[in-house]
Amino acid sequence: MMFFKISPFSRPCSARHAFGGLLACGFTLLSLGCGAGPPAEFKFRATTEDLISDAKKSVKATLNDSFGTPNDLVAWERLPVAYGGINGTVESVTDDKSIVVKLDEEAGKIKHGTGVVWLTGGLSGEKSKPSHVAIFQNETSQLQLVNKGESPAAGDRFILGFGEQLQLGRHVYMKNCMHCHGVTGDGAGPTGEFLNPRPRDYRNGQFKFTSTRAGEKANRDDLHRIVAYGIPGTYMPSFLLLGDKETKAVIEYVRWLAIRGEFEKRLTAELSSDYSEKSIADSTAKANTAYAEKQKNKEEAERPPSLNKAIKTANGEFAKFAKEELPAVIEETVDILAQAWTRAEEADSIIVPTVQRVEDTVASRERGRLLYMSDKTKCYTCHGETGRGDGGATEDFWPKPGSTEKYANRGLHDEWGNQLKPRNLTLGQYRGGRRPVDLFRRMYAGIKGTPMPAFGGTALKDEEIWDLVNFVMSLPYSRPPSPAAPGGNMAKLDEKPAH
Repeated sequence: MMFFKISPFSRPCSARHAFGGLLACGFTLLSLGCGAGPPAEFKFRATTEDLISDAKKSVKATLNDSFGTPNDLVAWERLPVAYGGINGTVESVTDDKSIVVKLDEEAGKIKHGTGVVWLTGGLSGEKSKPSHVAIFQNETSQLQLVNKGESPAAGDRFILGFGEQLQLGRHVYMKNCMHCHGVTGDGAGPTGEFLNPRPRDYRNGQFKFTSTRAGEKANRDDLHRIVAYGIPGTYMPSFLLLGDKETKAVIEYVRWLAIRGEFEKRLTAELSSDYSEKSIADSTAKANTAYAEKQKNKEEAERPPSLNKAIKTANGEFAKFAKEELPAVIEETVDILAQAWTRAEEADSIIVPTVQRVEDTVASRERGRLLYMSDKTKCYTCHGETGRGDGGATEDFWPKPGSTEKYANRGLHDEWGNQLKPRNLTLGQYRGGRRPVDLFRRMYAGIKGTPMPAFGGTALKDEEIWDLVNFVMSLPYSRPPSPAAPGGNMAKLDEKPAH
């Protein structure tokens, strides 16, 4: 075995870097068990399991090839995930086959065995063999690598330790988060079913409490705030004692899980109308009903195929679809996700009030109270006239999103199907943060995945939102107002603002 400064790592197939043996061009970088229990596995959605056999196999194979398994992760280069690693360039090759390199950032100590991904040059490509660091001399920027391929050349670009941050994030997640949020991030961990509210299901790619505008994803700062400080009034604790490195890593892993889940959701939604057992069974049942009606009326009609034959036909049609159209569907899905998660990090996506907070005075609170009780916001219908979360909306049976079917229980529900109780504003406990700007953002963009609407840019001006913030933040410190119709009399508020 020859030693070189950087060892070859296979260039990922279809712009993917593999952290496991699932792709021919990858190798295992991570193989961490979970103790004596069964091996961790990603669960597939019910919509995936409902697909006909060939479509189901195709979706599962696509997910495994693109994301891997909990113990053999796959990093897909197309996705906006910080997988970790240090970029560098070969400056020269010495006589003893060491490589003088220039790294794009301070490396610190590079451990023996650190893997190398070659981005350009003769060592890149799908058929190149893995290599790793043997020795790195920080003072001279010289690297020796265990290398099974040819020697690199000046100008070749590479990544040291590619994927290490995602590996660390997976380790932190499995140790601290999995028991509630589940291995897949579906909120169905071993203790999840005993918690109320239920742990977040990341698979919709959606998080409730963000600093971003309505319709935008959560950004890294939003997830950092939740991990660091927890969510008051829930079982989500603060992980402020985690190191900065571990916190950044687990945030990246949670984003990766969310992207994986939404990728599966979008892909199965594209296939379900034509290639799910339920849709085919429904179509077959309708065809049989129509046939029976024509028979009854003594009309000529061709007997529809049986359910088994219809499914067999659909499998044949899917084979053609998978070859001719599915690759484009996958590419489009990845583009949508990559753009959405990238856009969330841009400054234009963050809610920044156009005016400073209106001074917290009795007059401002009164204007906020009138808005709270007005038809412009109808805050009282959910949060109640006294702000205790007991509005009339909590007594209604609401329809499920996109359906005429109503929930079995009274009250509001989120997009995950969990029953919601509007916040009791008199407690001064705000799950999305208690800073005034946090409440401003909740009112401006709503709470994603819930019936809490967005008022910013449409119903209310920024000054009006600040008045509403001042009123809401005064409720824990004010005498309870008497229930009243909009514009009616209420108990006098404190003369001096409460701090």
